[in-house]
Amino acid sequence: MRVEYKDLMEKLGVGHELQPYETRPWFLYDNESGITCSAEVRVGPGASDVELEIQFLHDEDDARYEDEMTYAGPEQIMMMRFLPSKEQIWSATVMFVKGEDYRNKIHSWGERGCEFFTLCIGAIQMGELPDIDGLIESELTDDTRGGRGRRGRVGKKGFKVQQKPMAMGMKN
Repeated sequence: MRVEYKDLMEKLGVGHELQPYETRPWFLYDNESGITCSAEVRVGPGASDVELEIQFLHDEDDARYEDEMTYAGPEQIMMMRFLPSKEQIWSATVMFVKGEDYRNKIHSWGERGCEFFTLCIGAIQMGELPDIDGLIESELTDDTRGGRGRRGRVGKKGFKVQQKPMAMGMKN
């Protein structure tokens, strides 16, 4: 993926061109699970890099930590970094999802990372926690045919051609 800066901002769901040191955040607190989901796109000094991040912050009294005496802290879901070329064409250089390095692991990893991120912020904007495992399965997993699981195919089965008589009155 190689894009101009304005196109990168569009692919990341920002809606405008961020300036150096500027950040575009999204937040959601889910009372039932005690999880705050934060996502943000931030631009470094001199617009020398762009980073995005998604984190889950668990309440301190989260049942997962009852047996532990210390709070586990934020859970980093995703981190990506983009750098410009001399011609100011931006491309992804780093992509981690749940601690796993996806750089060059899947086809079109930069583009697909942007799609994963925008699906997460879309869920946040709808008032829902993103289903991270489901999104990893649908967006960041290559199937054995070399393509993405749900793209490029209509439904789960191929079309069947029905053989019908050419002229009326003919029987099968």
